[in-house]
Amino acid sequence: MKFLKILFNVFIISILLFFLSVKRIERKELETTPHFKLWKKQIELFKPNFDSSAFEVGYAKTNITPALPTPLAGYGSRLGKAYKSVHDSVFVRAVSIKANNKLRFFVSADLLIIAPNVTEKLATLLKKDGIKMSDVHFAATHTHNSVGSWGNSITGRAFAGAYDPEMVVFLSQKIFETIKKSEENFEPALPFYGEIRDTVDIRNRLLINDGWTDPELRQMGFELKSGKKVKLITYGAHSTVLNSKTLELSRDYPGVLIDSVEKTQDFGMFMAGAVASQGPYEIGNDDFDEVLNQGNGVFSFAKKIPQLRINPKVLSELLFLPLPEPSARITKNLGLRPWLFKILYGDYPSNVKITMIDNTLVIGLPCDFSGEIMAELDQYATKQGINLVVTSFNGSYAGYVTHDRLYDLDLYETTIMSWFGYQNGKYFSTVVKDIIDKLKKRPN
Repeated sequence: MKFLKILFNVFIISILLFFLSVKRIERKELETTPHFKLWKKQIELFKPNFDSSAFEVGYAKTNITPALPTPLAGYGSRLGKAYKSVHDSVFVRAVSIKANNKLRFFVSADLLIIAPNVTEKLATLLKKDGIKMSDVHFAATHTHNSVGSWGNSITGRAFAGAYDPEMVVFLSQKIFETIKKSEENFEPALPFYGEIRDTVDIRNRLLINDGWTDPELRQMGFELKSGKKVKLITYGAHSTVLNSKTLELSRDYPGVLIDSVEKTQDFGMFMAGAVASQGPYEIGNDDFDEVLNQGNGVFSFAKKIPQLRINPKVLSELLFLPLPEPSARITKNLGLRPWLFKILYGDYPSNVKITMIDNTLVIGLPCDFSGEIMAELDQYATKQGINLVVTSFNGSYAGYVTHDRLYDLDLYETTIMSWFGYQNGKYFSTVVKDIIDKLKKRPN
């Protein structure tokens, strides 16, 4: 009898815990939601302000390979294992743009993401130096074989290994130092933009019949007075050529790509584009042979990208991105309640980064943004006379944003990594389109 009573109590407690931890996913039309309405009010008040003047551009890179091995960040299946050796060093890179004596920066690191707690620490350092976060465009190469130990949430530990607060200090300090170093070698510069389709080195990784890709290889750059060129390259193929069993520190295929750019005496930076649902081709005898083939393949197209001159006028802004209450999905219609989500995943605000040079608009989003959505957005921007570049991992993180037609499929990207609910793809698309609409009228 006592055993039955204990069993009954355990059953009741389990039921209570279930209902306290799990909720039904709401399916409200986007236009009726509070976060959508708040965004619409905010974008209406946004007043773009361009600086039109001659550019000076500087650049720098800093090796961020730790003195001792750390856990690798990227795959939860590694269970926090540290790298055993360094195949190729990892870096943070910065490009600085001076116009009208004001500074703007592009920063990309050979990391899985720019973690929100690293961004938070870095913001303090930048503020002391008089640099606004709104003037820094953060991105990552999204390599799954780089430095870990920066995740201070339960999920962060799962993907990046045991948390070490000193790693957060180390990364934020190195990024700050690189930004400052980029101010030391300014040269007069002329901006350019170009893109080319590389359908050979990208695939839809969702294993669905109607999967789409974003094959555009995009490049914004600057030709310095010395003749050197600074090239900022984005592409949608995930940096996942190296698999979870490879325990070596590496930049993955973006490392091969950027090394190839720099063999021509130019300075290169890779920023992961719309990588959700997009994968690389893994062709070769082993992991690093595959990395070499993928990197060389992308470079064979990158060196053919046209370099079309654009005008030296720049806008830089950071907009708050309203989001609904988070809820990682565990089934088609059930997800974690917000209180439990925040314990597991953390709780940080999200933003949208806008950097525009003439008619080239670079939007930094706080997520793995889907390449499947890019074709529609690209066409929309082109009709407004705008070159659109989307980068992921802008220093905050809101999970995966996938095409809404996939919402009910049982996929990693659409369930446990889909955090902000029904019609989230439509919402992010609306955000990008609203920014395009706001910026289609630019000063001559």
